[in-house]
Amino acid sequence: MASVDTDLANELSHHDEYFTARELVQYLERHHAVEGPGVPRDLVEAYAEELDYDSERFDTSLEDRLTDARSWQPGDRIYRIGDNVSIYPASWHERLADTTDLADYVEVMLESVRAPEGVEIDRGSLGVTQDDLLTAVEIVGEMDRSDSRRLLKNQRLEGSLVLYAFQNPEEIVRLPEETATDV
Repeated sequence: MASVDTDLANELSHHDEYFTARELVQYLERHHAVEGPGVPRDLVEAYAEELDYDSERFDTSLEDRLTDARSWQPGDRIYRIGDNVSIYPASWHERLADTTDLADYVEVMLESVRAPEGVEIDRGSLGVTQDDLLTAVEIVGEMDRSDSRRLLKNQRLEGSLVLYAFQNPEEIVRLPEETATDV
């Protein structure tokens, strides 16, 4: 069985509510270092057991969200990447693992936006929340969150990213107009 970091498990136990399977995978991807993309499924299950989660309920939640899809799927999916699981699909890990260019992250994240049939989307008005972007960089790019915030600020100042609702935690990060039309 996978080795649980007791300090991390203790920190998790202080949350007011149980994490969903997806939230636990996301937390472990951010805070429990492992080799390669994602985290081992048995590690996720070991943490759930250590935290006294209802094993049947947790396993059902995990199984219901698991997909083998290589690209983004709607809903709160968890992606299989070999023996590991991740909140991001394998294609994102492959395309973004070697870059810290946040514009690349925004571009890849926006590719997953699909309009309902018969509806046109103004691609230039699309964006991702700052929190979603920083979490993706933290997990896929293995970059410290404070470093990714500095990088976001630098890229905003140089003009490779645009932030709307500046200074708002839900602010939207977009590509500049000349880049957004190419997406």
